[in-house]
Amino acid sequence: MPISRRKLKANLSYSLKFLGWFYIGSIIVWFGLRLIFFDQFWWLALLNTIAFYLFVPVVFLLPLGMLFRQRRLVFGLAIPIAIFVGLFGDLLLPSFSRSGLTPQATVNVMSFNILWSNENYDRIAQAIAAADADIVGFQEIRLPNTAVLTAALPDYPYTTFHQSDLYHTVGLVSRFPIVSTQPLPNPPLERGIEVVVDINGELLSVIVAHLAPNNMPLFPLNRFAAETKDRYTRRAAEVETLSQEIQNRRYPTVVVCDCNMTDTSQTYAQLRSILVDSFQDVAWGLGHTLRIGAIPFPVQRLDYVWHTADLQAIKAHVGDHGGSDHQPVITQLQFAQK
Repeated sequence: MPISRRKLKANLSYSLKFLGWFYIGSIIVWFGLRLIFFDQFWWLALLNTIAFYLFVPVVFLLPLGMLFRQRRLVFGLAIPIAIFVGLFGDLLLPSFSRSGLTPQATVNVMSFNILWSNENYDRIAQAIAAADADIVGFQEIRLPNTAVLTAALPDYPYTTFHQSDLYHTVGLVSRFPIVSTQPLPNPPLERGIEVVVDINGELLSVIVAHLAPNNMPLFPLNRFAAETKDRYTRRAAEVETLSQEIQNRRYPTVVVCDCNMTDTSQTYAQLRSILVDSFQDVAWGLGHTLRIGAIPFPVQRLDYVWHTADLQAIKAHVGDHGGSDHQPVITQLQFAQK
């Protein structure tokens, strides 16, 4: 005997109620664990990294709750919505670009992971030209390709590169003279370099870094937990080293970084305690930069231009990917008024 429409509706309503409250309870448990432990456990750190997508069910549950007139469920969904706003509200609310407060010059700084296998240097050069970057910090250059890259960028006469392995050289090109270059302490930060640049008589320290990757899915399933724990442990050590370098700095400092962490990670919170996230400070939008496979839009915010408080961000945006799986972040900065 076919199920009556009324019974079907009742079954659907019950299923919706069960799934909805199970989801709300799960979000409360996750957020409580996050507040207490943050990234202390690898599985919790992983959940914190993908936190943005933990709220996707709200998009479906809220209209269904309204359709089935489940007022308690709709009110209950205010809890995950409030948590989402607390975590991401700074990015979603309008943040207006600042005009220069003084007539002093500005400098455009770009962080660009060009992807080790990307050899479309004309397109890379076009992305940089479109951003009108004065200083570009690169991640994932292959050392044999640095000559071809710099040849495609004739407007950047000052260059420096630091190889950590065949596929993960970091480097910098600049319109301004390079005063000094030194690699960051290795270990733990094997893919890092600090460059002092002369900006019309003002010295600026630029740290280019590429932190431990999130390539755990490339390993067999039985190694996933161990590899995930290793990545988060390494990244925590790298961020601790970055923090020490910044606290011992001599000059205003910019950190251009494929940080491989999202803004809901503990390492992000540690860096933000001593640095300004330029995109969050002056831009508007999610700022996602990582592209995965055939997905037609970037899915996570992993790339950053950080700066110390003696610099001020005027505006920031995400640029063209130039053939990479990352989109660059570009920030216009000026030295804070003395």
